[in-house]
Amino acid sequence: MANLPAHIDRKNSVLSGERQVDRESMRLLIIEDDTGAAEYIVRAFREVGHVADHVADGEEGLAMALAGDYDVLIVDRMLPKRDGLSVIKTLRDKLIETPVLILSALGQVDDRVKGLRAGGDDYLPKPYSFSELLARVEALARRRGGRGEETVYRVADLELDRLSHRVTRGEGEIVLQPREFRLLEYLMKHAGQVVTRTMLLENVWDYHFDPQTNVIDVHISRLRSKIDKGFNQSLLHTVRGAGYMIRDGAR
Repeated sequence: MANLPAHIDRKNSVLSGERQVDRESMRLLIIEDDTGAAEYIVRAFREVGHVADHVADGEEGLAMALAGDYDVLIVDRMLPKRDGLSVIKTLRDKLIETPVLILSALGQVDDRVKGLRAGGDDYLPKPYSFSELLARVEALARRRGGRGEETVYRVADLELDRLSHRVTRGEGEIVLQPREFRLLEYLMKHAGQVVTRTMLLENVWDYHFDPQTNVIDVHISRLRSKIDKGFNQSLLHTVRGAGYMIRDGAR
């Protein structure tokens, strides 16, 4: 077995020994600033058939948790830019009910109580074994009742696969930057509905105010050029005075 990060229990860790049977694929977000530990966890989850994304700070973690539909979030408490408990509390304030498992070197009773009261669903002190982490994550996913969100969004011949992060239109694949992907994902999730600038700022950029920049206009323009350019039918529309909409067919 390869060298393990210090936060992983060497005696009880399992990487390749988990069998990929009778296990429904989950989409997980790991918010962890320890690069070695995060790489190990991501690799281990992928080896047992799950999809795992990783970010290294609280600000980006919150943005991805708000923009993406995950089955379980795995959150470290001590993070740069925004601490883990702040991330969890913000999610709960926004009525995001995605199960959260807290990983932390702070393992005293008071620490665990604070984590659970902040909105965490489970708390696993470091060091830990991957087999226990996997079991706890699967238990949280079962408690939630399985996947409640679509994994593939389709509008006309445009398709977005949330699990593989793949976007295609017609026979061709479209390469998007992470923010462009989250923007398209949010628009397609609300296909046929007007999505306002405020909705995009809060759910794609995590801004709770209008920063008076053209960030949305720039990203919409780039996204439109990638998904509509060269096609007879435009799918991404600007609704004057209201916002934007992805829909099949022109009005």
